[in-house]
Amino acid sequence: MYKTVFSKIFYDDINKCHKYIKDTLEAPMAAENLKIELLKKIEYIKEKPYSRALVQDKFLSFLGLRSIKVKNYLLFYKIIENEDSEKKYVNIFRFMYSKRDWVKIIKEETNENVFS
Repeated sequence: MYKTVFSKIFYDDINKCHKYIKDTLEAPMAAENLKIELLKKIEYIKEKPYSRALVQDKFLSFLGLRSIKVKNYLLFYKIIENEDSEKKYVNIFRFMYSKRDWVKIIKEETNENVFS
């Protein structure tokens, strides 16, 4: 099983999403159900990270970006394997609504060293 590393922006995404669903949409149960589903998907990619294909954008796939759908959202991650050691982990760094222009958003973030 792969270890997981979470970015700060991932935690920001989760908090904003939960707050929006819970407070703005006034659906606290839906917000909790989304968190439960997210945890299940994270466990899944820890066990089978290569089960998801690279994203279709050429630049982002070159960077090794993969995604998995979590209800109406996408969880973005990258697999890191060091040849020198036996360390293998999944870098989970974004969680956003699937209808957003996530390609543009993530490309802009690469300029800010999101993948480092």
